[in-house]
Amino acid sequence: MAFRLTGDQPYDEFDVASQLAAERGWLVPAYHLPPNADKVKLMRVLVKLTLGYSLAEKLIEDIADACKTLKEKGGVHASERKRVHTATGY
Repeated sequence: MAFRLTGDQPYDEFDVASQLAAERGWLVPAYHLPPNADKVKLMRVLVKLTLGYSLAEKLIEDIADACKTLKEKGGVHASERKRVHTATGY
């Protein structure tokens, strides 16, 4: 499943990915799309058929908490982003 943030905020998908890894250990990578669409950022979650509702709900809650934290403190410093895989994949 892929998704992106909407609206204006002082953080982006890469900041959310880093915050999720730091706070809760989630590995939800952020990416730029390939050339000709490289200004588009998105996040990707691998969802297996065995994923339970409670775990999916927990991920959503943790994403909301990460966004709340980032709204209060601003985006993650560039050196902290290195903790999360952010390659384009192509």
